[in-house]
Amino acid sequence: MGDFTRVVLLGPVAAVRDGQELELGSPRQRTLFAVLAAHAHQVISREDLVTAVWGIDAPATAMNSVYTYVARLRRQLEPARSQRGPSDLLVSDSLGYMLRLPANQVDFQKFKAHLTSARRMKSAQTGERAVKEINDALELWRGTPYGGTTGPFAEAERRALAELRLTAIEDRMELLHQLDHHADFSGELTELALLARKHPLRERLRHLLMLGYARIGRQAEAVEEYHDLRTKLAEEQGLEPGERIQHFYEDILRGGPSSRMSLPLPEAGPAGPPVASARPAGLAQLARDIPDFTGRVAELRQLHQLVESADRTGESPVILITGAPGIGKTALAVRIARTLSARFPDGQLQLDLRGHGDGPGPMKLGETLRHILDTLGSTPQVGMGIERQRTLFRSLVAGRRLLILLDNAASVQQVRPLLQGTSSCLVIVTSRNSLAGLTVRDGARRITVDGMTEDGVELFGRMVGRPLGDGTHPAVRRLVEACGGVPLALRIAGTRIGMHPSPERALARFGEGDLLGRLDVLGDNHSSLKTVFGWSYNALPEDARLLFRSLGANTNPRVSLRAAARLAGITPRLARRGLDVLVEASLLQEPVYDRFRMNPLIFAYARHLNPDMTLGATPTVSC
Repeated sequence: MGDFTRVVLLGPVAAVRDGQELELGSPRQRTLFAVLAAHAHQVISREDLVTAVWGIDAPATAMNSVYTYVARLRRQLEPARSQRGPSDLLVSDSLGYMLRLPANQVDFQKFKAHLTSARRMKSAQTGERAVKEINDALELWRGTPYGGTTGPFAEAERRALAELRLTAIEDRMELLHQLDHHADFSGELTELALLARKHPLRERLRHLLMLGYARIGRQAEAVEEYHDLRTKLAEEQGLEPGERIQHFYEDILRGGPSSRMSLPLPEAGPAGPPVASARPAGLAQLARDIPDFTGRVAELRQLHQLVESADRTGESPVILITGAPGIGKTALAVRIARTLSARFPDGQLQLDLRGHGDGPGPMKLGETLRHILDTLGSTPQVGMGIERQRTLFRSLVAGRRLLILLDNAASVQQVRPLLQGTSSCLVIVTSRNSLAGLTVRDGARRITVDGMTEDGVELFGRMVGRPLGDGTHPAVRRLVEACGGVPLALRIAGTRIGMHPSPERALARFGEGDLLGRLDVLGDNHSSLKTVFGWSYNALPEDARLLFRSLGANTNPRVSLRAAARLAGITPRLARRGLDVLVEASLLQEPVYDRFRMNPLIFAYARHLNPDMTLGATPTVSC
């Protein structure tokens, strides 16, 4: 980043140039800078920045504030830049902003790099080098992370970084024990004891503390630590300590280890206690892969890259796949899950969270946990509370190579309690809603699925067969465009046209009049486009439904903020709120700020719902 010396996130947020700290402005402006620095060389959308700084209840003025903060930061970061000149550091495009910041100039990035190196050294049996990497990582801390910032992003990052730091301290102590079985760790034990008081239910920390006490001949204090842990677990969670620490305690009572390691140390994992249970050898719950799955090569490549990146950095991988109804999110998720299944030998779980549909409504957390615990072979006891079920869930998956596909989520609240914070599990989430909170607070990597173009022509060809399926017929491309590249629509159209006695004549007339009506599936209402779109529409608040219907009176699928306000008969401010809801629900896209567009079929559905529109007024598609 030019002549920058460093950016501090592991303490009070600061940007330093030539030894002088730059003025980063108000807490919210400082937070915006911190979000961009934490995601250096990544484009962060304006909507995600608003959510990160203000949360989901951001005021209507938040977006304007983002523009103001960016302008002020540019003046600080590049004082020599002309007022109208392009920025080389804080760059923008149609999607959002990116800070061009080398990773070695951000302490947060250096911290993660050191820990990744330490894990690599540990795997290579080079413990001394691993300890040095951890020491270098811990020395970067300057206080509470993201100091001077505010909002949900900063709060979530503080918690996540505190967990990373605590795990690093545990890793360091474990390595020191393994490297020198005769060293005196009295000084190290003081820090571990203080941490154990702050985190009284963290078994790995207690185990290391007990081991340290036993090795220097302070068995009585090791026994006291076990009793304190057991009492607190029983009082707060109704659980017993895990088997490893129980065996270690029994060994101490028998006059066991005083200066040796007779038992393996616990693996790194979440703070919850492990619970003995019958673990099924392998779980294979993924849905059937679609036999004629077509295209999505770029999306599959990106998903593989996200998983590989998480493996390299040791992150807890969470992938979020979003997009409009019928766009193929579940099919893509199942395809990538099946290609990755060999990496997760302990099982692959798939669960429909019922976010959208005509069933009993979105699945509640208690039902979700009971289902997963049953699957993992540990049915929760009658009367076991939600928090105890979550603790049991964390314990069962700790250290296991599991892939969990949470399909059809409606909200962040359905998903967040199921995220584990352990790199051994991959969680894939699909949703019609953007679930921006998972990206901002939980570090989920999001991929948005859009309509198909060339892949859509290929998919239609596979469904309809030759000779229309060779992709050269101009009517095929017009139909794909009219369907907005929605795979479900192309499957229905291809099937119906292929079954017609004269497929070419059926193709020529298919887009005439009510295209949406032609995409109904007789005998299977759940596969009809009107039904699928209706699930999203019915989940909207009433004012957003009214706005959606009013957009159907427009002459085309594109609309500006002011035009949308006129169509709905409301103020631009109210229209902006409603449009944001429609964008969140993937019923609308905003490629440029205050400029919106609908998928052609979703636009046709809005016209279908608008009482002022008639079948005769619906535009035809000339195929």
